[in-house]
Amino acid sequence: MVGKSFLVGLVFGICIVASEGFAGEAPQNEKEKSELAKIMGEIDKSYKAVEQISGYYKYTNNDWKVISDASTNIIQLTKMVVSKFSRPDDKKYQDLNKTMLAEAEKMLEVVNHKDEKGALEDAQWQVRRLRQTCALCHKHLGIHIYPQLYPGKKEELQPGQEEIPAPKETDIPKEW
Repeated sequence: MVGKSFLVGLVFGICIVASEGFAGEAPQNEKEKSELAKIMGEIDKSYKAVEQISGYYKYTNNDWKVISDASTNIIQLTKMVVSKFSRPDDKKYQDLNKTMLAEAEKMLEVVNHKDEKGALEDAQWQVRRLRQTCALCHKHLGIHIYPQLYPGKKEELQPGQEEIPAPKETDIPKEW
């Protein structure tokens, strides 16, 4: 009788410890995802700053400063992502993060040669290389950058966003 009570108590204790252990892991994983999302949001802000001016036909000193600051920020944040949020089991993810770091470093190098001929085009090229790297990584992870463009993906919409319906076909002549 005492042995059965002890066994039941032991099983009950193990269940409680196990459930607390599993419950503790979920918030940590969510916390990690939330922290990574914040870092990626900061990278996106820096990227959008350089993307906004990438169509200019001439850069001012202030524009070059924006590119320099954004590049430096992307480099620092990407280094943090590579070291803190590595995925050793996902080689493609690791490679894409390293590519983003390399492209941001190249963009900073372009700023260091801003007075040379072709620097503007090199800076614009690097913005597109960053865009391509981001798109490849998002595709690899199955993350839609603009989920409102993908009907039926409501679960991926950000709070406050609405799904934008696809445009209706117009009466375009068939020979087009």
